[in-house]
Amino acid sequence: MSRWLITFLSCLCVAVFLIGSSATLRADDVDADGARRARDAGKIAPLQHLFDKVERECRGRFVEMELDEDDGQWTYEIKLIGPRGDVAELEYDAADLRLLEAEGQHLDALECVPPGTPD
Repeated sequence: MSRWLITFLSCLCVAVFLIGSSATLRADDVDADGARRARDAGKIAPLQHLFDKVERECRGRFVEMELDEDDGQWTYEIKLIGPRGDVAELEYDAADLRLLEAEGQHLDALECVPPGTPD
């Protein structure tokens, strides 16, 4: 099993635990059933597609993911540890997986954040 897959599965288990054990959710937080309904309705791309894209295009190690919905706009927010050890936060449109925003230092080292991407 690849190291990336083991890391992904570990993070996914933690995320499922946190979602399941959370007593209250903010208005923009999405639970597993909400995410499944949005995916089945075609409002968001499957999470695996985002992981495949990030693994293919970025030089970083995945550490966290969130799915948010705000006024009908669905976004995936991910955190990566870049090759220099910096944390980067990338926000993608959940429907078409277009990079919307990027925050962090040394984003150029990730090799997947075009110059001029909003932060």
